[in-house]
Amino acid sequence: MRKCILALVILLPIVFLTGLALGNLIGAYQANEQMGKLKAELDQKEIYINHLQRWLEGNVSSYEAEISSLQGVISDLKEKIRVEILGIYFSPKGGCENVIISWIRSANRSIHVLIYSFTLDLIAEELIYAYKRGVDVKVLFEKSQISLYSEYMRLKEADVPVRNDTNPDFMHNKVMIIDGEIVFTGSYNWSKSAEEDNDENLIIIKSMEIAETYEEKFEEIWNKGV
Repeated sequence: MRKCILALVILLPIVFLTGLALGNLIGAYQANEQMGKLKAELDQKEIYINHLQRWLEGNVSSYEAEISSLQGVISDLKEKIRVEILGIYFSPKGGCENVIISWIRSANRSIHVLIYSFTLDLIAEELIYAYKRGVDVKVLFEKSQISLYSEYMRLKEADVPVRNDTNPDFMHNKVMIIDGEIVFTGSYNWSKSAEEDNDENLIIIKSMEIAETYEEKFEEIWNKGV
């Protein structure tokens, strides 16, 4: 009996320590297994993040180019619809002739004119100078107003492109378009009576959109002219 008790006393610590060791071993194995799973999940997430980063880098640069392009379009549209009134003038003797001459001198690309009565020598001279320095000058006259005093023949002899209106009624426009952006309009004829006697008006507008509309009408009348 004493031997059995002694054996139990010896075996119990061994069994306890063995169980403890096995428990620790199993716990460590489970912990390692869990760590392995976590590591695999992290590796998968890292791969996904790397793919996502590469996709973003590839597409963000593309979107940036598109955004930049759209910003350019928006800027162009804003410029096109922007309207500025550069001057309002009245005659008689309100500076209409002088401001027309000044703007003709500043033209860089084109001067397109629809005019009812045109007898002012100084404006004709400036149009000839502009044509000689390479500006696209075109002047369409109302045919009923071409007379001894008209600037029609003077411009034609200087090789400036001129035409007569073919409307069986009157071409009553008094319009000048400069560089496809500046529009002169109003009741003011380019004549001595308009400058010195009549009550007339002249407005100068800076607008690509308005100038484009006037250019379309100019081309329509010009193409019908002779």
